[in-house]
Parts: sequence; structure tokens; C-alpha cells
Amino acid sequence: MPQRKTRRGFTLVELMVVIVILGIIATMGFVFLMDKPDDAKWDTAKTTMSEIQKALNMYKLNDGGEYPDSLEALSTQKYFPNGVPKDPFSKDDFVYETTETGFLLKCLGKDQAEGGEAKPNKDIIFNEAGEVKE
Repeated sequence: MPQRKTRRGFTLVELMVVIVILGIIATMGFVFLMDKPDDAKWDTAKTTMSEIQKALNMYKLNDGGEYPDSLEALSTQKYFPNGVPKDPFSKDDFVYETTETGFLLKCLGKDQAEGGEAKPNKDIIFNEAGEVKE
């Protein structure tokens, strides 16, 4: 009886099916992870604003009993020797204003507009006591 040759390997159709399936999985993964950098920027903004809020309270205690007129006053060796950190979304200063009782420090989120329901578009607001929950 003659032995029959057996072929090893995959057919072109099998390889194409595997490539299409991997492409679909990669596309789904890309779409799922696309918003994650913006969530990370939002978390970074919140952490940075917490540090600025602490520095503003230290400024009031150590430098005259009042909050500064601008965040640039914190650009000293004592507080932020490399400059006050910027808003990770706009790359500008955080929104800062003094009030009758203290201050407000705001980040408007990714959309750079007031409001926003969820991160990364939700606003982050700190006052002299800490984060303001809305």
C-alpha cells in the first residue's frame, strides 16, 4: 500500500479568518482604551489641585494672613520652585479667584466648559477647605 503524503500547515482561508478576527479584537480594544488618557489627565488635575490648595493655605499662614492675588505668588522655592503646575487639559494656569472667605480653584475638564456630568468633562473645584462636591 502506498503511503499518502500528508500536508502540514494552514490554508490561506484559515490564515485570513484568523487575521480578520485579530483585527476585530484590536479595533474593539482601541475604542475601549481611547478615553483612558483623558481620565488620567482628570485624575492628575485633581491631585495637582489638591497640592496647590495646600500651598495656598500655607501661603496664607506664612505670608501675611491673606491668599495671593494670583497663583504666580506660589512660584517660589518654598512652594513650587519649578513653577506652579498647569491644567493638564489646557496647558494654562488653573482658574483661580479670591473670594470674601478664601478662594476658588477650578479645572473645567476636557471640554473646557462649565459643568459636565462625568469625567473627563466634569469640573473640579477646590476652595480653602478642600474639594467642593457638587
